[in-house]
Amino acid sequence: MQNPILEIKNLVTSFQVSNKIIKAVDDVSFTLNKNEIIGIVGESGSGKSVTSLSIMGLIPNPPGKITEGEILLTKSNDEVVNTVGLHKNELQKIRGKEVSMIFQEPMTSLNPVFTCGNQVTETILLHKNISKKK
Repeated sequence: MQNPILEIKNLVTSFQVSNKIIKAVDDVSFTLNKNEIIGIVGESGSGKSVTSLSIMGLIPNPPGKITEGEILLTKSNDEVVNTVGLHKNELQKIRGKEVSMIFQEPMTSLNPVFTCGNQVTETILLHKNISKKK
């Protein structure tokens, strides 16, 4: 049996606000297998964006931090990596090549001057040893 491409186990992401610790994501777990699509649904402030940012390793520390859990990513070479606690340089090698995110704010996510396909292709070209056909 093949590994899931993404497995989130008991993820807790917290933020220090003044002298309080606030859990923005509290014990979230899910599995994403190859050829599946997952939707994260919830009301405003329920932790959808923080969950996604945690997966991408983009939680600003401080004030935020993944305090518990695992984020297991199966890379294209079938190596399974727990991205929690990886050094910034290691995360940068994974982002775009192994996992990507289009942020929910359309004015800062995608440039309306270029097609979506062009912008997604740019990421692929940056991380793969291929060139664009003319």
